Amino acid sequence: MDISRFEKFDAAVAENLSETIEKILGLKRKKKYCAVGFITTDDFYGFYLSWKYTYKIDEFYDWKKGIHPDFLYQPLVDVVDASKDINLLERSDEKWEFAKAVLAVLEKNIKALPDEVFTNSGYNREDVLFFATMGDGDYIEEMLNESVKMFNSADTLKKYKL
Repeated sequence: MDISRFEKFDAAVAENLSETIEKILGLKRKKKYCAVGFITTDDFYGFYLSWKYTYKIDEFYDWKKGIHPDFLYQPLVDVVDASKDINLLERSDEKWEFAKAVLAVLEKNIKALPDEVFTNSGYNREDVLFFATMGDGDYIEEMLNESVKMFNSADTLKKYKL
């Protein structure tokens, strides 16, 4: 997939992700674990962030906390609206390629987070597990499994027993 269509989404995430993650981690300083999920709709109409200070992500759909930052909504909605060549309402190879491109943008920006985002709140990078998935839809498990591997180091996966 041509990822140039994601340039504005990538730029928005790059500009805002550090501050947002630092706020989440600052809410509960020095916890042992923090899992942060990027949750989207079945048709990729934006993301919201959900988190929990746990090492289990198997019940992320029940997490109460969440924020809906505009940088994870409108720039992605613009990409979706411009992607008329892909039917994002039905399972397909093209939809999965779109999902992988979205995950690649998130991966790039998560890996670029400065260490200070974590250490300012008493965490190490490997204490925080990132993942992305759909709240419901075609690729819940696939996105969850793929993103966990993409977004996190081997040390993080070991700490979370994944």
